[in-house]
Amino acid sequence: MPKVTKLQSDDERADEDLTIAKYYEDAGDLNAAYLRARDAVKYQPSDPEAHFVLGHLAQRLNKRDEAIAEFDSYIHLEPDGDKIKKAQKALAQLQRP
Repeated sequence: MPKVTKLQSDDERADEDLTIAKYYEDAGDLNAAYLRARDAVKYQPSDPEAHFVLGHLAQRLNKRDEAIAEFDSYIHLEPDGDKIKKAQKALAQLQRP
């Protein structure tokens, strides 16, 4: 068996998961995109971008509570982030009765 010379770091794995999630979303496979975004959050729980992407996909899949939690995480981790207005708008929509 060949020896593994380089393993992915958690950062590299999360980046790859987010790239593949985008590919799946663009291809219309929201479930696969969601699962890859969830993996990205698992490997990099402090990455605001991973939480934003997971929140976005959870919202598209009508996973309301999860989407709210992920957008909240994004806002907490990146209060001055470039997607803060999008996250706040999504939260406002999700929290309507």
